[in-house]
Amino acid sequence: MKEILAPVVELVAYAVATAAFTVAGVFAELTSVDYLAAGNTTFAAWLVVMGAVALYAGVVALGAGELLPRVRDTVADGR
Repeated sequence: MKEILAPVVELVAYAVATAAFTVAGVFAELTSVDYLAAGNTTFAAWLVVMGAVALYAGVVALGAGELLPRVRDTVADGR
């Protein structure tokens, strides 16, 4: 049972982290548009950069770099 549970818990943790970073990145990008419309360009620019970093972490680093290969390996192993 432990042999099956460990990869599943690991996949769920990566999926949650990927989703959290992606949602945070989208939220930061959308909030930056509001701040830009209000005239606060400094904070809007900071939110754009932070949103881009969070989106990169969520989509590229964790999503495509960690989660997808682990899902493929788990599915290929027949678990």
